[in-house]
Amino acid sequence: MTLRDKILYMLELKRGEYISGQSIAQSAGVSRNAVSKCISSLKDEGYPIDSVNNLGHRLDADCDILSESGILARLGGRSDCHIKLFQTIDSTNSEAKREISNGLDGCAIFVAKEQTAGRGRHGRSFYSPNESGLYFSCVLHPNVSLSDSALLTSAAAVAVCEAIEGATKKDPMIKWVNDIFIGNKKVCGILTEAVSDFESGKVEAVIIGIGINLTTEYFPEELSGIAASVGKVYDRCKLIADIFTRLESICANLPDNSFMDSYRSHSLVLGKEISFTRNANSYMAKALAIRDTGELEVETSEGERISLNSGEISIKLN
Repeated sequence: MTLRDKILYMLELKRGEYISGQSIAQSAGVSRNAVSKCISSLKDEGYPIDSVNNLGHRLDADCDILSESGILARLGGRSDCHIKLFQTIDSTNSEAKREISNGLDGCAIFVAKEQTAGRGRHGRSFYSPNESGLYFSCVLHPNVSLSDSALLTSAAAVAVCEAIEGATKKDPMIKWVNDIFIGNKKVCGILTEAVSDFESGKVEAVIIGIGINLTTEYFPEELSGIAASVGKVYDRCKLIADIFTRLESICANLPDNSFMDSYRSHSLVLGKEISFTRNANSYMAKALAIRDTGELEVETSEGERISLNSGEISIKLN
């Protein structure tokens, strides 16, 4: 960690409180003059830091600048999680794959202020304009089988919904299986990719990409009628850390399926009329239940009951 990051981390841990320059210098193992120069540099970067003689330095409690140090501070400073922030990148999921190929074996969070080739399910792109959303990928190593790994996307949807509820007064809902809606429009997409060992039948690593529209106002024409934004949140670093912590906790106990109660309570589709395609045939159906395994149980207009474990559905929203 650079001196800049060490000092920013200390300020983030105590945000809203003054820390003496001497205390910072002792903790960082440098001179007070070096601390002053670093604080001045952080101010030049736009960090709202108040410096007062005999009190020290204070990071404004309302600071909402994304930083690796800010996320780390909200994770309690844990040393086992690799955090990397990019100004611009093709895709955080793609970066996670590259890092895993290069030997990454611990948990990680890759964050971008902008993605030039953000990815969604089925090869779709995910619109990721600069600074108006949260685009990040979590790398975890859950001890789960390939059969249980299908629940990871559901786990991520629950983590996102609960974290958004904690950060706002909004009521996010899940459109089976991985889209988060507020009102009648999509505000978040989730893309889960697993790195697995087919011989052992175990998942070696999982990459969960999460894209949340926060303050995006203008969308491409093809998205303008179906996409929306959550709105400004108080602390983006905290929201990322909260989602990661919730996700990690759920994944540690994934086979017990207890989080599925929360998934069902956030469901946008239960009791609704939906349409879907299966084996090249189109169906109209009513969504009846979501099983603990994540399958959506539906009843077609012909009275046939079907369990859907993959694919996509359409729902008519008022």
